[in-house]
Amino acid sequence: MPKKILVVDDDDSMLSLYERVFAGTDYAVSMATTMKAALDRMDEIDFDLLVTDFMFPDGVGTDLIRSFEEKKPGGAKSMLVSGSTTEPPPGKFPSLVGYFEKPFRVKTFLEAVAKALA
Repeated sequence: MPKKILVVDDDDSMLSLYERVFAGTDYAVSMATTMKAALDRMDEIDFDLLVTDFMFPDGVGTDLIRSFEEKKPGGAKSMLVSGSTTEPPPGKFPSLVGYFEKPFRVKTFLEAVAKALA
């Protein structure tokens, strides 16, 4: 059974990039463009990994990470991808297994995803 990834970004060009990045992988990837849509998807599907942007019109990615952690206590894994240079403090989000600044190296990103899901 393929690992399930939820990717959340409000930028269409980033979503297109994620589609290309995950094309040809064995991951089952769902996309959302708002925090509300992402929360709704999390209620429907038990995701193995959350990949989220930082800023949304309806919230921030760190709140989304916290919600994911609450839905999967002890089993949540998340990655934050941001155009901001401010990395979240270490240890604040137990599920955070990766932080990437935009633009990121695709190979490094996919290696981090594979490691998180191993």
